[in-house]
Amino acid sequence: MKLLAVFLLLLVMAPLSFAAGKKAQNQEPVVWGALTQNAGCVIFEEGRKTKGMFWGVAVTTTSVGKLTVIETQNYTLDETEFLETQETMDSLMQHAQKDRIKFVKIPEKYSPELLEKARTMCKRDQ
Repeated sequence: MKLLAVFLLLLVMAPLSFAAGKKAQNQEPVVWGALTQNAGCVIFEEGRKTKGMFWGVAVTTTSVGKLTVIETQNYTLDETEFLETQETMDSLMQHAQKDRIKFVKIPEKYSPELLEKARTMCKRDQ
């Protein structure tokens, strides 16, 4: 019986450990907006924003993506934090097309090397 319990525990934990390895490998900057002939660049940190509501005996939470401006090159934005809703993303794309702006986003917990990669991506095709 103990052997069966250990086997089931290993069976459940194995996919979790493989998923953690894949998440660590997928830590590359994502470029969007005006990819060529851009006049400026904005580097975002991508995170999550969670809101919760208490309903007496239950709690409900909603989680939305959040983009926080880390740094800009040759461009300034009015805001420093954007929720990743469809309307906001459409608005940012309109700014990118109108002002020829490249956007680069990196994960919330980034290394200095990853930030340097994002800066290098900003300088390409400027």
